[in-house]
Amino acid sequence: RGIGVEDTSTTGGSPLKAAAAVERVGGIIAAIAVVVDRHTGAKEAVEAAGYEYRAAIPVEELDI
Repeated sequence: RGIGVEDTSTTGGSPLKAAAAVERVGGIIAAIAVVVDRHTGAKEAVEAAGYEYRAAIPVEELDI
């Protein structure tokens, strides 16, 4: 049992692909977490796939 972690995600595709690979071999993904949420659809995709989505920092806080 674990959490999928990614630095930043645009569409959610990469962490969802990784979660599927882990589950194929019997692992359990409890949630998917990203360090920076860019607000580009990843949250919606992850939640639509049935995972809890967590983000440490919204992109607005980076002042970039």
